[in-house]
Amino acid sequence: MNKDYEVIVAGGGTAGVITATAAARNGAKTLVIERFGHLGGTAVYGIPFLGMYDGCDNKVNAGIAQELIDRMKEEGGCLEACFGATWMDERYRFSLVPFEPEVYKYVAQEMLLEAGCDILFYTMVTGVIVEGDVLKGIEVFNKSGKETYAAKVFIDCTGDADIAYMCNVPMQPKERIQNSSILFKMGNVDMNKFLEALKNGQGITGWKEWHNRVIIGKKLNSDNVGPIHLAGHFVGKNGKEITFTAVSLIEDEVYINATRTVNVDSTNALSLTQGEISERRNVHDIVNILKESVPGFEKSHLINSSPIGIRESRNIVGEYTLQKEDVLSGKQFEDSVARGSYPIDIHDPKGGRTSFQFIKNGGSYSIPYRCLIPKGFKNLLVAGRCLSATHEAVGTARIMGACMAQGQAAGTAAALAVKSGVNPSSLDVSVLQDTLIKQKALI
Repeated sequence: MNKDYEVIVAGGGTAGVITATAAARNGAKTLVIERFGHLGGTAVYGIPFLGMYDGCDNKVNAGIAQELIDRMKEEGGCLEACFGATWMDERYRFSLVPFEPEVYKYVAQEMLLEAGCDILFYTMVTGVIVEGDVLKGIEVFNKSGKETYAAKVFIDCTGDADIAYMCNVPMQPKERIQNSSILFKMGNVDMNKFLEALKNGQGITGWKEWHNRVIIGKKLNSDNVGPIHLAGHFVGKNGKEITFTAVSLIEDEVYINATRTVNVDSTNALSLTQGEISERRNVHDIVNILKESVPGFEKSHLINSSPIGIRESRNIVGEYTLQKEDVLSGKQFEDSVARGSYPIDIHDPKGGRTSFQFIKNGGSYSIPYRCLIPKGFKNLLVAGRCLSATHEAVGTARIMGACMAQGQAAGTAAALAVKSGVNPSSLDVSVLQDTLIKQKALI
């Protein structure tokens, strides 16, 4: 494989897929490096796309992300966006786009290859080669051994800002981080029985509180089960209240997001290991509770579970740091290159309930290009949850819709910088904005 590129994207997750596609489509010789044997990151663990629309049903994310959705629909693995009142706040409209992870893996892979992007799986970045304020190359390790790759522009989509950290880019101070979760899939669930129990007001043993309705997709009085998104709380064996959400695309299968482990530092191997062990135990306990206590789950079984999902870790200090007030006020920046719309969603670092703060008038906010530019480096960009943002602002900017939008902006910026013979930090933002708009991004 050629080891000299114009753009290298580290991380082929939710942001990285869109980033690399954008860079390659805009003419840059691009490589995406991914530690697993598939693309998608968090997207392939069972979470639907959130943040594609605002609280008033206005679309805020299109471009390559929408093309990915359309391609998955053609493969029979994705549905139209579902809308409904949210259990978080009756005044806020909620939307999601359910899809099948295996279809995502295939479509994302094909989109990258069609764009002319090279893919390197099963590879970890282990070091950087820096000259002053320029990143010249990265060192990687895989089954072929140690290798070095060079590029004109690098984009960090690792989630943990691994490349930026190795380059000694300053990081946002962290007094607390959101808790972590594992998603798991249950099979042989009798959804009709489950919904019938809710419709009839039947009590469910072990539940402290149940928001007694389907909030997305089919209503409780519908004869057609269809895709659903449910939310509630129950008391686990340790007496702590646990949030429960379930998403279903296939009739008798349900993806469940219910586990919570606090203080998992994904940048520390021991902490990450301990978090994974804790989460596996949580999955075991919750599966047993579902089978023992919830109508429709009596004969269900665990199909699979994800690696531990990290909501927050490192965030760079960029040319601008997105603030809580920027989000809640729906601020519009002159150098806007992406949009976010999901409420500030904080999974309590101490293990309590998840809190939500909503954007003014159910609208959206803009993400400035400066949030993707690490301080002190000319040819390094970031996209995804490691952008320059405060703890509160990350609570919304980490959502998949916003991550994909950042990715299209970062990938396009990198390619334009290469074409123009400038560093991304010096790129004319108006040219980037015009290009994004022409390519159907909403900024």
